[in-house]
Amino acid sequence: MGARVESEADARVRACLDDHRSFAMIAGAGAGKTTSLVDALRRVREQRGPALRRHGQRIACITFTKRAVEVIRARLAFDEIYLVSTLHGFLWDQIRYFSHDIRDAIRERCIPALIEKARKDDNGGKSKKAEKARAKIERLTAECGALPAVEAFKYADTTFSDYGRGQIGHVDVIEIATYLFENNETFRRITGLRFPYIFVDEAQDTFKGIVDGLNLVCAGQGLPMIGYFGDPWQQIYDRSIGEFVPPEGGEIITKVENFRCSKAVIELLNSWRHDVKQYAAGNNKDREGSVEFLMVKAEEPTGPRSRYGEDQVKRALARMDAAIADWDWAGRDDVIKLFLARQMIARRLGFADLNTLFTGDYASSSAQEAFETGEHFLLKPFLTKICPLIHAKKQDDGRTIVNLLRRESPAFAVDGMNAGKSLKEMIEVSTTLVAELFALWGSGSVGDILRFCVDKKIISPSERLSDHLDRTPRSEAYDAEVHSSDKADWLADVMFLMSPEQVVRYANFVAENTAYSTQHGVKGEEYKRVLVVYDDIEAAWSQYSFTKTLTPLTAGEPTERQRSLTKKLAYVSFSRATEDLRVLMFTRDPAAAREELIRSNLLLPHQILVRG
Repeated sequence: MGARVESEADARVRACLDDHRSFAMIAGAGAGKTTSLVDALRRVREQRGPALRRHGQRIACITFTKRAVEVIRARLAFDEIYLVSTLHGFLWDQIRYFSHDIRDAIRERCIPALIEKARKDDNGGKSKKAEKARAKIERLTAECGALPAVEAFKYADTTFSDYGRGQIGHVDVIEIATYLFENNETFRRITGLRFPYIFVDEAQDTFKGIVDGLNLVCAGQGLPMIGYFGDPWQQIYDRSIGEFVPPEGGEIITKVENFRCSKAVIELLNSWRHDVKQYAAGNNKDREGSVEFLMVKAEEPTGPRSRYGEDQVKRALARMDAAIADWDWAGRDDVIKLFLARQMIARRLGFADLNTLFTGDYASSSAQEAFETGEHFLLKPFLTKICPLIHAKKQDDGRTIVNLLRRESPAFAVDGMNAGKSLKEMIEVSTTLVAELFALWGSGSVGDILRFCVDKKIISPSERLSDHLDRTPRSEAYDAEVHSSDKADWLADVMFLMSPEQVVRYANFVAENTAYSTQHGVKGEEYKRVLVVYDDIEAAWSQYSFTKTLTPLTAGEPTERQRSLTKKLAYVSFSRATEDLRVLMFTRDPAAAREELIRSNLLLPHQILVRG
């Protein structure tokens, strides 16, 4: 991003802060939203810091991800006057001591909503679905009856709840907080007293009930006040608010600079959306860049559920490679390839089964998040120790093997079983040990590899990993209603039977040793050259349709929901490019799609190519 330039929008934010007036900043892609947010946070500290510290008050900054929390905290020098937190963390900190209200919210809102949903699945018959629905209603009714005996409630970032035992999940936190904002004036007043200044980052991804609740906290003139920073066109998560406004009397501020993208990309963004017209600012003012779309004929799917067969996937990938070569992008390390879903990347990189496992019935939301970040306890030993050892063995790099073992493995620690050996003996032992591991890698399963590494003290397993390795595998069929709290057993059992090659391919992807990412996964990122691949058949996501949204006359009209979600995700993808953007779109009629794009005035004729 270019040099910092104070804009008219930033000046208006400063005026709002000085006047204690709430506001909402709408900042398009590349506008420097985070910089504006951090500037606002710093200004409050400069103007009001001493008084806030004297009164034991803090400045709240709510953002969407743990990664964003750490980035903002670092830019604020970890000053404790700020509470920088994820939305769920912030809300739980505020509601956790209101046990009576939590109980009322669960009884009056959470449980009735879940029972009503279950009733829709109960047709009165004897189908498994209907029987599960009745069992769920019975369980929820019993949990409701057990609520009076719950003295305190506990929160875990999972989808699992057990109300009768006081266990609530992350969906419940949103519902309960919304309930308290709506019904408890004392709660609202206490929140405002603790945090006279509340800032919400990525406001479009917050929930409507929470925005309404925070606006109630900050209603009226003066403190407490709230400032929202975000962009409705970058809303890519379901159930979030999208459009957001400040409390009545607050100011809506639009920031129109783009410090990231080249002129060609900004022209596309301005054609794609009509509420904000950006201009190049900062170091990109003289960067022309380029945008090009390539229409490629899509094959009729031959696989099950109207999906591509394996040969068709290979041909589609070959067409992508050919396009990359035509653009002279082959072999470059400054190109990122964006696909709709991680499953598409996983199929290309060879870890599709592993990805399916961690996005399927056995994976909780926390397990899926840990899988995406490389932090899951089943996988972390591979990422940190085992895969690096295998890679070093393939490179015949004995020094790296010794260094890895001495740094990471109990057997080679200063007090380990090999501590008394000479360096020569250490090398001989490590060479033999890793040779055995390498041989097992070619014939054994994930479970075999892990048990070998634990037995030989190559890794020090976590307690959770040891528990799964030591227990007897589950033999009964998984039942979501019965086994929800134990689903990790089934996940581990399936993974232990997999080939370790899938894990090493996944490890390379997580370590960013590949040029692939999801369109969701790059939100907030930027790259010099971006290739976006649109293939509705291979993606198989009913909520998105890029061919219908971009070329409705050729491909058919999308639903309103498809159009809204697709346009926003496309905007996020397009706006990642700082220099050059290429879009490869598979369509059943490339020539007609090209003519339609030209008529839509999205692009100029020379920017759209066709390949049959």
